[in-house]
Amino acid sequence: MPSRKKAQGKARKAAKADVEAEATRKKEALDAQLQRLQLKNEDSCMHGYEPDNVAAEFVKHFLHIVGQVPLQGNPLGTAMEVSKTKYPQVLYNADYNASKLGMIKSLFLAVGTNCILSGDIDHARQCAGCANYFKMFIEDVYNTSLSAEIIGGFGVDKDIELLSGDEKTLVRYFQKHIPCSSCLDEKFKEVKSVKKLGWCGNPQCKIPDRMAERSGMAFCDRCKRVNYCSRKCQKVHWRAGHKEQCEEMRDIRKAYEKSSQKSS
Repeated sequence: MPSRKKAQGKARKAAKADVEAEATRKKEALDAQLQRLQLKNEDSCMHGYEPDNVAAEFVKHFLHIVGQVPLQGNPLGTAMEVSKTKYPQVLYNADYNASKLGMIKSLFLAVGTNCILSGDIDHARQCAGCANYFKMFIEDVYNTSLSAEIIGGFGVDKDIELLSGDEKTLVRYFQKHIPCSSCLDEKFKEVKSVKKLGWCGNPQCKIPDRMAERSGMAFCDRCKRVNYCSRKCQKVHWRAGHKEQCEEMRDIRKAYEKSSQKSS
């Protein structure tokens, strides 16, 4: 009869093997979605993306990193830091940016749309977060009046909401950002009744994943950036540091809005 210690060891190995198998399955599913778009099947919609090998390689690399980092570990920031070293010609080559950064964002949107249609919500979340992150990055590249730190910080809450978003939020996000919004009309009908969730800005929030029904959330009307699951969380965060950050965030938002108006 095997000892308890050996049995526990076997159980841990089996659990680890299951996790690795699931990670492999998800990686293969994502690779298949990218390959499908690269082949440009005339019978299927490309959702605004034109096949590009460099963009596909970059997006594959970026999404694989995002999928390996837990939400609390800043997956988008981590993926960007790694990508700065591996793909400097994509991210920081002035002649390259104009033709490629928009392509990268459109590929995140296209892959995410196909993931929604195929029921792969985990990868759809990652694609939505990446697309939003790159939207802010592109605006920083073409807008020298705002620093990368300001632009990056301004979009963090939205990125997190998308990375852990409900299906209704995800479908609406992709509908708004792809040229063929009708591709998701039927899917939106399916999820229309789903309650939209928001991310609580209080780091000490006790609810699971800090996600609450958005219609019942409190909102900081000074900086217009941070949501809270309750007035209690809002007060706790105000005393814990938001009071000092709020004025700075409000100035950032105003500068961003003013800059956006000039560039439009």
